[in-house]
Amino acid sequence: MKRFLLLLLGVIMLMTTACQSTPAGPVNPSGQSGAATQAPTAEPLPLEEQTLNVAEHLDDVFRTLGRTYVKDGWLQMDFACSGIHFVAECEGSVKIRIRTERKVRFTVYVDGVRVLIEPIITDGDGSYITVAHRLERGVHEFRIVDATQFIWGNAAFESVQITGNFLEKPKDRDLFLEFYGDSILNGSNVRMGGSSVENSDSTQAFGWVTAELMNADMSLIGCGGIGLTKNKRSFWMKDVMEYCGAQYSLPTNDPSGYLLPGIPKYDFARIPDAVIIEQGVNDGSNATTPLFKTELTNMIHLLREKYGKEVPIVLLVGYTSGGKYNTAIPTIIQELGGESANLYVCKLSNAAASKDIGGDGTHPNVETSAKMARELSEYLKTLLNK
Repeated sequence: MKRFLLLLLGVIMLMTTACQSTPAGPVNPSGQSGAATQAPTAEPLPLEEQTLNVAEHLDDVFRTLGRTYVKDGWLQMDFACSGIHFVAECEGSVKIRIRTERKVRFTVYVDGVRVLIEPIITDGDGSYITVAHRLERGVHEFRIVDATQFIWGNAAFESVQITGNFLEKPKDRDLFLEFYGDSILNGSNVRMGGSSVENSDSTQAFGWVTAELMNADMSLIGCGGIGLTKNKRSFWMKDVMEYCGAQYSLPTNDPSGYLLPGIPKYDFARIPDAVIIEQGVNDGSNATTPLFKTELTNMIHLLREKYGKEVPIVLLVGYTSGGKYNTAIPTIIQELGGESANLYVCKLSNAAASKDIGGDGTHPNVETSAKMARELSEYLKTLLNK
């Protein structure tokens, strides 16, 4: 009897263990054991087309790049490297309504990447152009930049059209650089083949590339052929440096053109971390005259009046060979107090002396512009850290 009870107890324990190790499946609506029925995943709501006027949304959606101003409801961009920056949850295409009187090249960045197709606008009639297409649905960041200097073509943005929702205005980058200069800064003939809208691109010139290397915002003031005392224009740097823009009177690159009236003055509200001046090439032999010293001194005094004494001002030399500015500028800067007055001279490698080293004899190409940018960015990093 005792043995029988022990066997019965063993059978009961085995049955209990088997029941515990075999879980029952979930119950479906019929009450029978089986796989659970999962609720279907909700599809995202479809995105709708939206159009916003740029000038009306500068406070909440569109961040301006470089110097811009509003005229007749359009955001006007005269200087090269000016444009807009915005973020949107969108898909498909992004279009911008653009007006220009002349041919203009734009550079477009989508999610920080320069797009391969760079639009050149020729009609200028206020039509919408596509600056991005076939975007997958998601949050995307856009920068649309005028890459053409104002003597060839200025442009204006009226509105941006997307399929999706515009998001909050992007914040300024922590670092801000301001550049003053001539055709080398404006990227004239940087692609080689002759100075034209097709072969030139300010966003491949040393100023813009320097800012990108340093993750900085930048502002460009100047144009091809401009100088302090002598140049290929009927106006000088002092005629454009205080203004938000500088529209040109002629439809072509003609030295007899003049600046149009009515351009608003710039407020100099954002203090740059450094001002970089690329001037002297077009002044030629005038670079050694008292007049050149006077005009350079006046330029520096104006910047000091606007930005104070603590902002470093950096003069560039060496990027072309044989220019008298290469020796005149260091002498003038020393006479004005040099580093004790926060005035500096940065010597760059010769980037445009001949085609053998990457230029057309005056202007650097893409590769040597990039070399200038690497040298200048390393100099500025050291200077600003100090």
